[in-house]
Amino acid sequence: MFNRKTDRLRLILGESSKIAGDVESLGTIIVDGTIVGQVTGEKVILGDKACVRGDISANNIIIGGLVEGQLKGKERVELRATGRVRGDIFTRRLSVMEGAVFNGATYMDQMEQSDQGDPAEKITDEPGERKVLELLFKSKSS
Repeated sequence: MFNRKTDRLRLILGESSKIAGDVESLGTIIVDGTIVGQVTGEKVILGDKACVRGDISANNIIIGGLVEGQLKGKERVELRATGRVRGDIFTRRLSVMEGAVFNGATYMDQMEQSDQGDPAEKITDEPGERKVLELLFKSKSS
C-alpha cells in the first residue's frame, strides 16, 4: 500500500464513522466510513464499505466503495471491482477493474482545465471538431 518513502498515513476513518464536512490531509487518507464533503490528500483510498458524497482530489485515488462526486486524480485513478462512481473523473491514468460501476464522463490529461470550468464545453467548442464527431458517428451507423 505504501511504496514510497514520502507516503505517510495521516488519517483513517473507520467503518462505523461519519464526517460531515471537508477533509484535508498532506498524506494518505483511508476511508472505510462515510464522508459528506470534499476530500483532499496526497493519496485517497476508499474501502469496500466507504461512501463519499463530495469531490475527491489527490495525486492517486483508489475506489473500492461508493463516490457521488468528481474524482480529480493528478496521476492515477483506480476503480476496484467493488467501486461505484457517480460523477466525472479527471486523471492522466485510469484503471477500471471488471465489476466496477462508473456513471459519468472521463477527461484524460485535462487536470488544468478541471479547475477553470467545464472541460466538455472547451472540447466541443473547437471549430470543426463537432463535424468530425458527427461524421464518425454517421459512418459507423451506416
